[in-house]
Amino acid sequence: GSTLQIVDMSYLPDSVHVVYDSNALFARSHTIFIEGNKLFCGSVTLTGGGGFYPMAVYDLTNPTSPVFLRNLGDDFPFAGIVHDMFVKNDTVFASHGNAGLRIYKYNANNTFSLLVEYTNYLLGGYNHSSALTPDSKTLVFTDEVPTGLPAKVLDVSDFGNLTLTDTIVSHPGATAHNV
Repeated sequence: GSTLQIVDMSYLPDSVHVVYDSNALFARSHTIFIEGNKLFCGSVTLTGGGGFYPMAVYDLTNPTSPVFLRNLGDDFPFAGIVHDMFVKNDTVFASHGNAGLRIYKYNANNTFSLLVEYTNYLLGGYNHSSALTPDSKTLVFTDEVPTGLPAKVLDVSDFGNLTLTDTIVSHPGATAHNV
C-alpha cells in the first residue's frame, strides 16, 4: 500500500529519518510540490475509496503531523484533476491535463481563487507540467499528448495578457515531458 512519507534529511550524509509514514491523509497522490511550509498534492486519491481531490494542500509546519488545509474541489467543484503544479508564494500554476493551464491564488484563509485560465493555445494537448523562471516572468510548460508537441514559453508577467513567446523542440518527434 501507499503512504505519505516525510523524511528528515538534516542528518545527511550519515542517515535519514522517516518522521511521518501514514495513509491517514490520503492513499495516493500523482505529484507533490512543497512551497514554504505547505505541501501541494495533485490528483489525490483518498484512503479506503473515500473519494478524490483534484489538488489538495497540507500544512507541514510540524512535519511529524501534517494537517489537511484545503481541497481545490471545495472552491472549484468542476476543476478536474491537477496533473502537476508549480507553486511560488501564493500562486499555483496548475496543469489540468486536457483542460489546459489554470493559475490560482492560494489565499491566506486557505481558499483558492482563479486568477486566469490558459486554454485552446497553439500546439496544445494534455497540459502536463510547468516551471517558473526565477524572475517569475516566464512559465515554461509541456503538453504530454499527442506526441511531438514542443515545450511552450509563456510570458506571465501580466496575468491579464498571457503571451506565448516561443516554443522549444529538442528533437523532431520528441515529446517534452517535464520542464
